[in-house]
Amino acid sequence: MKRAGVAGSPIAHSLSPVLHNAAYDSLGVDIEYGTFETEAHEITSLLDRLDDSWVGLSLTMPLKQVVIEHLDFVDGLAKTVGAVNTVCFQPANNLRVGFNTDVYGIAQAVREQGDISVPSAIILGARATASSALAACVELDLKDHITLAARNHGGPGSAVAAATRMNLSPALAKLDERLVPALAGTGLLISSLPAGIADGLAQQIDEQAPDLSRLMILDVVYHPWPSELVRAAQNRGARIVPGWAMLLHQAVSQVRLFTNRTPDVEVMKGALLSELERR
Repeated sequence: MKRAGVAGSPIAHSLSPVLHNAAYDSLGVDIEYGTFETEAHEITSLLDRLDDSWVGLSLTMPLKQVVIEHLDFVDGLAKTVGAVNTVCFQPANNLRVGFNTDVYGIAQAVREQGDISVPSAIILGARATASSALAACVELDLKDHITLAARNHGGPGSAVAAATRMNLSPALAKLDERLVPALAGTGLLISSLPAGIADGLAQQIDEQAPDLSRLMILDVVYHPWPSELVRAAQNRGARIVPGWAMLLHQAVSQVRLFTNRTPDVEVMKGALLSELERR
């Protein structure tokens, strides 16, 4: 039997096993997919104990950046973004190869909701997923009008550094009440923040009550759903891109990498929504 799994911390809540196991069952592929609680300092020991039965590893925080130095090869997109969420193993060559499927997941989730009304984007956050969001905005033809809003834009692995590698010059903003008026004239808002971090912005939206009818919002948080940010924006007329849609499409791309086959997206979506309803 071949093996794959998802690693990160915390990992118990992950929906990746639901998505991947549904895909492998529908494809008739014999791959066992599990979860691995792994802190950043444990990435080396995790990789070293994976044998040649492994086909791939999905990564979530805090591993998407620290894993890069432990890989033999990193795909061009992942290298530019500075974040790897997928590792493929090639036993014949004894290689570990890193990819980024978050960019595809974000872009595809947004495309499903139709056209963006204003060619501009605000990204909340400044780390790995924000870097992927930047690349997704390039794919969505928004590269000339992007704002990065965060409490801190600096430090190793920042989205600002990723923007430089992409030849982008995003505006930088603070994550505070001054951001709310700008939302009304923005076409796309992507929040890459962990659960609860954007609750203050949600409260400010409630208080300032802007017209957000031209805004499309994707919050990568899918549990609890809706997030406070999504609730506040929806109440002001924004179109919603569910966070689970990004998760779905990045997993579809991972399954392709792990199996060289295209899974049934509707089967994966059905399994995901059933599990979310159960939770």
